[in-house]
Amino acid sequence: MKNAMFDKEWFKLDNAAKIYPAARSSRWNAVFRMSAVMKDEVDPEILQRALDDVIDRFPTFRVTLKKGLFWYYFQYIDEKPKIEKENDFPCTMMRLTGKGYVFRVLYHSHRISVEVFHSITDGTGNITFLKTLVARYCELKGAKIEDYGDLLHYEDDPTPEEVEDSFCRYMDKSKGTLPRREAKAYQIKCQREKRGVLNIIQGTLPFEQLHKVAKSFDCTVNTYLTAALAYAVLNRQLYEKRSKKRPVRIQVPINLRKMFPSVTLRNFAGYYNSTIQPVEQTFEEIAKELNSQLKEKITPEYCQKFINSNVSVEKNPVIRVAPRFLKTLIMNLSFYAVGENLMSCTFSNIGNVTTPEELYDYIDRFEFVIGPQKYMNHVMSCASYNGQTVISFSRTSKDPILERDFFSVLTKHGIDVTVNGNRR
Repeated sequence: MKNAMFDKEWFKLDNAAKIYPAARSSRWNAVFRMSAVMKDEVDPEILQRALDDVIDRFPTFRVTLKKGLFWYYFQYIDEKPKIEKENDFPCTMMRLTGKGYVFRVLYHSHRISVEVFHSITDGTGNITFLKTLVARYCELKGAKIEDYGDLLHYEDDPTPEEVEDSFCRYMDKSKGTLPRREAKAYQIKCQREKRGVLNIIQGTLPFEQLHKVAKSFDCTVNTYLTAALAYAVLNRQLYEKRSKKRPVRIQVPINLRKMFPSVTLRNFAGYYNSTIQPVEQTFEEIAKELNSQLKEKITPEYCQKFINSNVSVEKNPVIRVAPRFLKTLIMNLSFYAVGENLMSCTFSNIGNVTTPEELYDYIDRFEFVIGPQKYMNHVMSCASYNGQTVISFSRTSKDPILERDFFSVLTKHGIDVTVNGNRR
């Protein structure tokens, strides 16, 4: 079984994947990572054996990116991937067009990381791959798993549903599309690091404390964290005393699998924009406003229109017949017009990662880190596991302004946060 189409050497990128090869630049190529921090130091020989065992379970990972006349496409790779010892910043630039894989498995000390080019998969697909890899690694270390739960077993065959393009499956143009025009958002201006440098600041905190505080504001954990981020960004803008104020807009991904029955391991995520006007507001006011926006946006109707908007661009007759170089130009312009330029920050929460209880003795925590962005200087991500939440800030600027302000909000609300970073 060679790839996602089962009988071909190549296959198309899914609908959401097509923007990333076109819009990449010398600073950005949409790489993100999921990590499992183990309780013991990683054994590289066993990790390689685990990767050898699981790679065929994920045919959409066993590919390289190729240039076609009209679109980029994925081509199957015969040689199995090799693990690498991590010796650079997280989410460094990845060579995308050639013979190599467009994901990598890294290890360093106690950490196992899977970094992927976003065209392969989204956060759900990546964490699924990582969990299967880590479970097999733990089995080779001696773990006996009685019930695999939602884990994919490495010996099972992939199913057609796991490799489908769910965007195309669920498009229904009769349900309408979303408006794309929005005003530019405020972004924190900082001195940028030199190319290739990514600063990571992480806060580790008890999930129960986080959940209790969120509930006190009548919020979900996700909405509470979005509100804390928006509050920190807003106060930074008001502190700068600029004459022209812009809205604060936080982009939050939506796992569309929760709205439409899909088990695809490819991209199937949407997003909604939480917007706060640039006037002085209390945290309570922001939390209430974002809670209201959440209930309006996270609906089947909104998600259906999001899917329709995405797929309608791809299905446009002019776009379809345009050569790849012209599509690249159009997508680059589109990414600038309706992409990061309209956001103050992105916040992505993979949620509570679950594993069989037998793995609690092997895994300390999970981490989610997003790589450098094309226009934004900051991005925030989050993962929880076994009662512990890790919030990660990725920053291409030198000063940790936003992180400092954000974690101050949490500590003022009584949450115990331990902060560390990848640089002094």
